[in-house]
Amino acid sequence: VVNNLGPHGLPLSGRADWNDCLNLNCFSNDPNESFQTTENKSEGSQAQSLMIAGLFVVYGRDYVELCEVIGKTDEAVRAQKHIDAMVEAIKLNGWDGEWFLRAYDYFGNKVGSNENEEGKIFIESNGWCTMAGIGLEEGMVAKALDSVKERLDCEHGIVLNNPPFSKYYIEYGEISSYPEGYKENAGIFCHNNPWIMIGETMRGRGDRAWEYFRKICPAYTEHISDLHKVEPYVYAQMIAGKDAFKPGEAKNSWLTGTAAWNFYTISQYILGIQPTYEGLRMDPCIPAEWKTFSVKRKFRGAQYNIEVKNPNGRMKGVASLTVDGKTIEGNIIPLMPAGGTYRVEVVM
Repeated sequence: VVNNLGPHGLPLSGRADWNDCLNLNCFSNDPNESFQTTENKSEGSQAQSLMIAGLFVVYGRDYVELCEVIGKTDEAVRAQKHIDAMVEAIKLNGWDGEWFLRAYDYFGNKVGSNENEEGKIFIESNGWCTMAGIGLEEGMVAKALDSVKERLDCEHGIVLNNPPFSKYYIEYGEISSYPEGYKENAGIFCHNNPWIMIGETMRGRGDRAWEYFRKICPAYTEHISDLHKVEPYVYAQMIAGKDAFKPGEAKNSWLTGTAAWNFYTISQYILGIQPTYEGLRMDPCIPAEWKTFSVKRKFRGAQYNIEVKNPNGRMKGVASLTVDGKTIEGNIIPLMPAGGTYRVEVVM
């Protein structure tokens, strides 16, 4: 990434990023052709991805932590400089005033901006940049998530973009070739909904994260199985969005990474049990109305029977932590000997 930055200091986009239908370098005159195989005209392109920028910050920080743990201090310092530069580039060139831009196109024009006629806001960049906590202190995270709620949320989940594209845009490619409210053109792409859930936990809004989780979780949607028309026990790739002919109808069950992302989200960010090099970090972000929950977690050969109590209706923040009755400073359960079972009590 650091060797392929565009004029705004953001990662250049090739054929596409995660969204393989946002084809900023293809310029196909035939919207019916396969954009995955058409020529990619990236030479001289200014197309840059804000989603990849946010992802770079999230996992760049993980890389820095790993380097520090294994003693590669110089590499950690080098990597951190690139991460800091990316954060500043996002704040300077990736912020649209109320949400994060999605991209810059081939010509350097904004994508996912209030200045655009259609496709003013996208889920992917606002997910990854809020997951990274970019602009948290300046209020960017809260504004972006509020904009997602206002413009992208609907009864059946969070749509990918809005307003949908009503015509074919040659500079955007396949995304604008789908009917309004379906697939990448303002459909509910379940795979990326968890990114916003995690973003909400960064903001400390457990009620909002849980609301989003329930909307696409099969266990909570069985009552509308006749509308969904897919198996009631598995995530669908796409649910028709609010602009579709039939909102709530799902397609392509099994064909998605949604289940893995939702397990990661519910276990590590809503229930807040996060593996670290030192032990298990406890950082729940739950609805205020939850008074207690319990989890059995196996980690590095030991079993932890965890009970979380929330007597004061908090959504985030650990007040105390004990292991087998012994008070632990901070919120990390230390590594315990393998083979044992340990009782953990967390009070929020």
